[in-house]
Amino acid sequence: MITKFVLVAALSGVGGCSTLGEYIQVFFAPEDQPLMEQIAFCESSADPNDSYSVAVNPKSGATGFFQHLPRFWDSRSAAAGFEGRSMYDPEANVAVASYLYYNMNSNPRWGGASHWYPSYRCWEK
Repeated sequence: MITKFVLVAALSGVGGCSTLGEYIQVFFAPEDQPLMEQIAFCESSADPNDSYSVAVNPKSGATGFFQHLPRFWDSRSAAAGFEGRSMYDPEANVAVASYLYYNMNSNPRWGGASHWYPSYRCWEK
């Protein structure tokens, strides 16, 4: 089992970015960044200054800043260009969220944010 200490040491500074806020700046358009910071907070209590997330929902197994579900991770991370990367990898976690946001945006109410609709009461303005 991976301990939190080992995980933090392994993931610190991955990909040249060091915080959630920096990854969001890389993977999301400026106009979408505040919403994605809010969604990450609502999903995992993430702060833009966090450098990693070990948040895991004990019932669903949803993991990381954007609480990706394990059963979908392999196909979605591959589609986003991050095949083989861990859900704990902060860069991959945010990149896959970006992929979902910009490619699963047909919902007329929430657009790309519809992926996180269960927490909409927290992030919808």
